[in-house]
Amino acid sequence: MFLPEVAVDFVVGRIPGGIESFFIRSLGEGAKLLALLTALVVFLVLPGIYAVLFRRVQAWLKNRWIVMAFYTFTSAGILLLAILPLLDAGFLGSNTYVGAGFSTLSQLLGAWIYAALLDHILVDVAQEYPEGFSLSRRQFIIGSIGAVAIAALTFYGLASLISRKGRLVFASISEMFANEQTPTERFYVVTKNLIDPDLHPDVQAGRWQLNVAGLVSNPTTYSYGPQPPPKIDLLTLPTISEFVTLECVSNEVGGNLISTAVWKGVRLADLLQAAGADPAADWVVFTCADGYTAAVPMVKAMDPASLVAVQMNGGELTTAHGYPARIIVPGLYGMFHAKWITKIEAVTGAALGYWQQKGWTNSDDGNGLIHTVAIIATPPDNTVVQGAVTIGGVAFAGDRRISAVEVRMDGGAWRPAALSLPPLSNLTWVLWTLSLGSPASGSHKIEARAIDGTGMPQAATPAPPFPNGAAGYDSITLLVA
Repeated sequence: MFLPEVAVDFVVGRIPGGIESFFIRSLGEGAKLLALLTALVVFLVLPGIYAVLFRRVQAWLKNRWIVMAFYTFTSAGILLLAILPLLDAGFLGSNTYVGAGFSTLSQLLGAWIYAALLDHILVDVAQEYPEGFSLSRRQFIIGSIGAVAIAALTFYGLASLISRKGRLVFASISEMFANEQTPTERFYVVTKNLIDPDLHPDVQAGRWQLNVAGLVSNPTTYSYGPQPPPKIDLLTLPTISEFVTLECVSNEVGGNLISTAVWKGVRLADLLQAAGADPAADWVVFTCADGYTAAVPMVKAMDPASLVAVQMNGGELTTAHGYPARIIVPGLYGMFHAKWITKIEAVTGAALGYWQQKGWTNSDDGNGLIHTVAIIATPPDNTVVQGAVTIGGVAFAGDRRISAVEVRMDGGAWRPAALSLPPLSNLTWVLWTLSLGSPASGSHKIEARAIDGTGMPQAATPAPPFPNGAAGYDSITLLVA
């Protein structure tokens, strides 16, 4: 159990969605690093404060080993009986995935190391240097340089994470077409966790189970591979494969939190029907190994395209993408495609999942519908070009398909782009291209918009991702030599 991780999960789970959105938009994945560094500082400062009492405890208890035992058990006790319950991890860490036993052992071991370090510094080192320490000018300069170097490396690490938050970009038209299906290693990843549950027992193939429960007449438990009855091996059920594009609700217009893969799995409707879902149940709640929840209307869960996926791009799901099983619900933002799924529950009445409880797409009708968008993915923004120029990108409207993409330059007339048809499926993005000819030298603003399969154009008014997904036209600047 990593205490800063517990603290970060506790805080992140309780801050309002608007504040969280600000940090995500400002720092991207760097927000997690900032949270982790803050937690680490806190849990380094607290033992430092407690160390101030060492001399008093030493004078009171006299015996060196008793002092060490005192610091070991009191430090561990404060963590196990006070701090962990305050962080909703339960007494002795009983609510963590490692359980009370391992939590107690790990904190006792950590506290013993802390007590031994205090003893060494404040007893052994103090005896070796009875007159204290006196830094020379050289030592001071070397120490200062070291501190600056550490700060610089920390800043660089944070900046490198921030830089990962950016546009969807392909180096060329040919690269764009080569990546119409996103390779698994390049598929975007967003998670609420500081550390994903790859070591959690609930995501180990031999122990994983999926419970279909709630308002059903035949509650059913599925396993990943053969298990003794009454568990049913999920991998033996009929499966389908389908191409689906996923997009994160926190994606900016033109952002890179959008990818396409082929998913293979069992129809969600088959599992609900096999369990005898009550006709009165109108919502389905998903619960995951990391405590995440999501909920969709029953009509969406019964859509033949909604899956409990066990494969991605022809191979097993990776941990980052929800191994051993995840939900795929085309047409909705990625927050509804629950990863590390362990429970499917039929309920009555609109239910709010983890992100909806924090204000994201939280209307009673489920919302979460992906906004129509066209993205200019090549050439990159602020590219210097000369001669004939062809631009390209993707357009996506969830499960509503794309009927047209239009492009304009410098606020002029809209021109139709060429769509690459057919797309991988009616549930994926569509690639598009347009030749701009040879623009005049100078700076040019290029904008794009899409029209979905119902004939509805994408919203022109800009909107931030929070709370219902970003809106507005994507644009880039071309610099013509």
